[in-house]
Amino acid sequence: MNTSLPSVRRTAAGTLYVIAATLLWSAVPICVKFAIRAIDAYTICWIRFAVGASILYLIQKFQKTKKQFLKSDMVIIVAGALGIGGNYVLYIRGIQSTTASAGNIVVQFEVVSLVILSYFVLKEQLTPSKIVGMVLTFSGVALALWNGSSISALLSSENFFGNMLILIAAPLWAVYGIAQKILADRGFSASTTLAHIFFIAAILTFPIAAFGFDVHGAFTASVIIALIVVSVFGTALAYAMIGKSFQLLDASTVGMITCLLPIFTIINARIFLHEKLTPIVGFGAVLVVAGIFVIGQAEARAHAEL
Repeated sequence: MNTSLPSVRRTAAGTLYVIAATLLWSAVPICVKFAIRAIDAYTICWIRFAVGASILYLIQKFQKTKKQFLKSDMVIIVAGALGIGGNYVLYIRGIQSTTASAGNIVVQFEVVSLVILSYFVLKEQLTPSKIVGMVLTFSGVALALWNGSSISALLSSENFFGNMLILIAAPLWAVYGIAQKILADRGFSASTTLAHIFFIAAILTFPIAAFGFDVHGAFTASVIIALIVVSVFGTALAYAMIGKSFQLLDASTVGMITCLLPIFTIINARIFLHEKLTPIVGFGAVLVVAGIFVIGQAEARAHAEL
């Protein structure tokens, strides 16, 4: 009998959850372009948390098992809320002071931060296979994001402030990821923990959203649809899937699979914004997929040994 089969299924299910979430996230930048025609970016951030929390609390009501949070669990929830709330605000502010290409490169430090924190906080092992997969994945992302001006834009003085804000935002998302993984390992459902994390994040970001509140356009059908997609699908549903993946995979593995995000974003830009898709981007995508496959194999072997 093949005893590794359950671990393979577990890894496959967790990987599919992350890929589905990443696909939903890739639609967020395009939808924000529509929504920002009517309302400021900080309010959009707050709407994502508020709507996400509401939907996830509603889902939680229909769950049969309701495990009670202890004080130590609430500390983790607050840490997760501070992490994701700070990440959203700093990233939104940072991207306004740098180029999109430079911002896309810098934001990949979220994955680096999650891998590092997973190693030190969760004691997750970095096997040789995982390291090979990580190198392939990051190489593919670097190729996909690189263009003639990306490196110069990254280092230019006029973009330095924005890049530094995004760099600071990156490990904050990793703090959220670690918090979600710890709570998943303690037996809490993804919807339950995320509902609380988003609720607290909505409270924390409300003063910033209120201070920067600015309605500067009409709420057309495209703006309303964009806000629905961002808050319902790109936040509540996507993060619920990420939460499920943390129950099935190592946090570092989840982080590495999210490297598909820039690949999906580039493809979306080609489809919806008619941006050019070059052969080097295609080769980068192949490397990312190859890296994720290697990481998935290492993850399945690790679970089979448990």
